[in-house]
Amino acid sequence: MTQITGGCLYGAVRYSTDVEPIPGRTILCHCTTCQRHSGTAFAAIIAFPAGSIMVTGALKTYTEPGGQSGQPFHRRFCAACGTPLIWEREGADRTLITAGTLDDKSLFKPKIAIFCASAPPWVPITEDTENYPGYL
Repeated sequence: MTQITGGCLYGAVRYSTDVEPIPGRTILCHCTTCQRHSGTAFAAIIAFPAGSIMVTGALKTYTEPGGQSGQPFHRRFCAACGTPLIWEREGADRTLITAGTLDDKSLFKPKIAIFCASAPPWVPITEDTENYPGYL
């Protein structure tokens, strides 16, 4: 496996890993929270084992109180430019990276779409992904 790298718009935060993404966990999330957080119709995220991402630079964290799991959900973003980078549910075995921050965007190939019932009507839901009306 080659190293996977990425970072924020400003260049103040960089991340890297030499660990493979969790198989099948390249996700399009259409929940209304991700719509607001991303500023568009869905979030594109890729899951890695918890603790496998090395980060340089200053991150700020916004913590949501619970969501579907009831566990706090940490959305980490660049303190300088606000780019959303890393998401983690407290106690989870995975860390999520926002796919748009990858240096090599071709690494992201969506496998799962969740909260499709919340997707705006103008967003195509393709048969190329496993599609779920809510959380799986």
